[in-house]
Amino acid sequence: MVKKRATRKTRRFPHKTYVITSAQGIQSPYSDKMYGRDKSKGRPLFHLIKNIQDYVDLRGGELIIGGVPGANVNEIELHPFFREKFPDNLWLEKDSITRNEQNKAKERAKRSKWEKRKKSWLEKKAGEAEEDSVPIIAEDFPYNQPMHYFWKDIPDTAYQRLDEKRLNEHLSLRGVPIRPQNRNPFSGKERLTKEHVGSSVIIPSPKKTIKAIPQGEGGEYPNLLMSTCACTEPNYNLGNLGFDAKEDHAYGAVVVDVLDDKIFLARIAPAHKNGTFIDLGMKCVPGKNPERANVVAMVVGDSHVADINPKVDRANRDMMKQLRPHHTHFNDVFAAQSLGFHNMDDMIYRAHAYEDGLTSLEKELETTAQYIIENAKLAGRWNGEIVINHSNHDDMLFRWLEKEGYRKDEENFFIGHQLIGKKVTRQNCFRKAIELFTTIPENVTFLEAGEDRKYHGYLCSSHGHRGINGSRGSLSQLEKTYIKIIMGHVHRLEQLREGISVGTSTNIPLPYQLGNPSTSMAGNAVVYEGGLAQAIPIVKGKWARSDILKFLKTH
Repeated sequence: MVKKRATRKTRRFPHKTYVITSAQGIQSPYSDKMYGRDKSKGRPLFHLIKNIQDYVDLRGGELIIGGVPGANVNEIELHPFFREKFPDNLWLEKDSITRNEQNKAKERAKRSKWEKRKKSWLEKKAGEAEEDSVPIIAEDFPYNQPMHYFWKDIPDTAYQRLDEKRLNEHLSLRGVPIRPQNRNPFSGKERLTKEHVGSSVIIPSPKKTIKAIPQGEGGEYPNLLMSTCACTEPNYNLGNLGFDAKEDHAYGAVVVDVLDDKIFLARIAPAHKNGTFIDLGMKCVPGKNPERANVVAMVVGDSHVADINPKVDRANRDMMKQLRPHHTHFNDVFAAQSLGFHNMDDMIYRAHAYEDGLTSLEKELETTAQYIIENAKLAGRWNGEIVINHSNHDDMLFRWLEKEGYRKDEENFFIGHQLIGKKVTRQNCFRKAIELFTTIPENVTFLEAGEDRKYHGYLCSSHGHRGINGSRGSLSQLEKTYIKIIMGHVHRLEQLREGISVGTSTNIPLPYQLGNPSTSMAGNAVVYEGGLAQAIPIVKGKWARSDILKFLKTH
């Protein structure tokens, strides 16, 4: 019997790194007449672009620059710098290409008529000059060259047409005619993730946005909508819409590591206007070799220790070990699984949970205490601090005591009385429960409700469950309130301007989530020295490609 040779699976997509940013069109002569000349509009950030190109070369990747309109839909043409330096990297949405070509045709026709009129005028003046012996000055022609869409020279930029560029089976780059002034570039665009079998979608836009879209009821990874930030200065007109757009204009790029035909790691690498940007702890400063970034704070996706996913837990600890944050914030450390808050009235579920040994509060607190100790030891290697945010799941323990739940809970009756004997309050209940099983290390801090922790303006101490005036918290609401916030609670890795919500470290889906469209996924966020913040997804237990991990280990 002849054995068949194992065949290697054919790659459908290149397994490499893509760095994708956007560039706005420059100011047109028409806008110059209406609002005044401003050469900074759409001007490239030369240091940033050079820095991004060096990063692309270092990682053996591909640079994609997506053109987006400037202050109006006709300001499509990019600064000549891009045409000269990056002719093969420029992509443009198909309708914008069509409009740009139409505008060129209109402008050429007007200029052709102007040239004929000027020629006729010069010929007439030449005849008069012979009689009067007066020199002809071409600049005396009383009509200016028509310049509406373009300046003196009409460019011939060879943009690549961006309809849909597949990066792997689950991710595509799409060209969509979105006005860059729009506060929310993804309004009504959720359906894009369902087209063509469905995938996550990156759209060139100067905004800093990540939005999770449910994929199904089975707990699959959600699809992501991501904007790319920009590598050019803002080009918006005066007015309320333009003012907000200029405030929201973000510098940076989306970095995508395609690990295989199905798995990718995509995140926004934020940048300063001076050209410095950071990606996964690698700080790239113009004119210097990459260096390790100083990570001031890290916010971990909600822990829910009793329901934690071991792969995600390992990824979280590896991220801590590699990035070495000074302060690591944890949300919803206690799951309250043993108290059954999500299934209080479901006696069948409670019976199964009892058989599986999931209803012992003592066991859950002991496991949670061990989790805190292990992370404290890890952070202690670099003198880091572990910060336990006041969270709604941690608060469930106090609510259980407050409502005398232990009186009808034979299994947890005695530990309930133990906690009551500690004279607990809502502020210290969870900490005192952990102290029943361990001594709290010196580098662990339990925050009380209302106790703020900010790093470079980013509020990292808010779990996110409390909104304005007692309402339910959400990223959109709390971003308006704090501007800069990194919160938990929602189990979605999302970004809205300078607001970030981290994901979850639990198994997905949890029993109470089954049958619901889910946006849950794993992911953390970090704040770097200098004020840049980054949301970092975790997919299949991975958060960084091997070359990044090697860099962090050797620097």
